[in-house]
Amino acid sequence: MIIRKQPIISWLLDNNNTADEENLGIPMLDNREHFEYLYNGMQHLAGARDTSPDWGLPELVMPSFEKVMEKSAKSFFSIDHQLFQEFYADNVCGILLSRDCGTIVYGFGENKLYVWLFRQNDGKSQLLLYFYVESTEDNKRRIYTWPTLIDDEQLFSGNHEERKEIYEKLANKLIVYLAVKKYVKVETIVVPVGKVVKFDDTILDYKTKEKVRNESGQEVIVMDSRWFRKIVNDNDIFVRGFFRFQNKKNEKGEWYKELIFVDSYIRHGYHRDAKIEE
Repeated sequence: MIIRKQPIISWLLDNNNTADEENLGIPMLDNREHFEYLYNGMQHLAGARDTSPDWGLPELVMPSFEKVMEKSAKSFFSIDHQLFQEFYADNVCGILLSRDCGTIVYGFGENKLYVWLFRQNDGKSQLLLYFYVESTEDNKRRIYTWPTLIDDEQLFSGNHEERKEIYEKLANKLIVYLAVKKYVKVETIVVPVGKVVKFDDTILDYKTKEKVRNESGQEVIVMDSRWFRKIVNDNDIFVRGFFRFQNKKNEKGEWYKELIFVDSYIRHGYHRDAKIEE
């Protein structure tokens, strides 16, 4: 995989950068209301940029990390509102490079999660989607956006039911991603500019062999996970692996919760280290 230069990333990470502004914009839409809504979304992002937030380095999610997100998602649904409050208090924001979605810019402010979704087209970064999310005390979410935006054929393809799920899927992806980063021990790898990093690992039934080349113009963090290193082998009762919160103390003696993965095991059986294929 090649991580290419994106004007939106260069523009966000350098407040003095004006050269990339001409390569940022809104798709030319026939629907004037949709165009103006996305334009206002871009202005909102520009206002956020002017406050010089700490976006951090762009983060690329590897398939192994996606597996951890999928398995741990249910563990976070019951504390959704708590997570919102924590991320808001910490002024969390960032840039997520997603293979299936595009480039996601996000930030918490005014007790809301703001999301901007960009796609790359002929060297330009175009704003495809803009919305914000609120979380209620009963762990429900309210999503605010232009009501007919997902009906715009110039922006989206697929049937209407699939389009309706876009907002919730993106919100879920971000919250679970951030929760895993905070509560799960994960591996991060920084890919320097112009360098290639090879990933070769086996997790559960998923095998990945991939090279990541960074041609973006800045360092990129690759989010990887190599937790799943245990194999069970017995004919007794099989117990599936699961996530749970474990109470722990930090160096100051303060209690906190860490999400841990309990390996699959067999009652009265045994388990051994898995072998990574060469």
